[in-house]
Amino acid sequence: MTDHRWTPPSEYEVTESLRAIYAAPSDPGYWSALESRILAHVARGAQVEGWWSAFGEMARPALAAAAILVLVAGAAVVHTQRLDARNAYASVISAAPPSIETAARSSSVADGDATLDYMLSH
Repeated sequence: MTDHRWTPPSEYEVTESLRAIYAAPSDPGYWSALESRILAHVARGAQVEGWWSAFGEMARPALAAAAILVLVAGAAVVHTQRLDARNAYASVISAAPPSIETAARSSSVADGDATLDYMLSH
């Protein structure tokens, strides 16, 4: 065991650290420069664009991506249907005939027991 353990700082230390980080700038020139930048921006009359303005630029690439996605999904559905049809055909064509043992058991055992025997054998 070690004697060097981390102890969390006290609430006072955390509060003081946060005050130092989030304190307003002490330089008076900062506030006058900030004010002049804001007033210059307002004087230019620059139109502020909202977050939704980016959607206009992304419309064509988004439609192209959606079209590609629809084509890929359609191809996957067609491929899956073909595989299902092939597997269904193969299961009908190459179905194994019931074994003689199962047929012999079913004639000598009651219906419920034959079903149980059949299910347990597979």
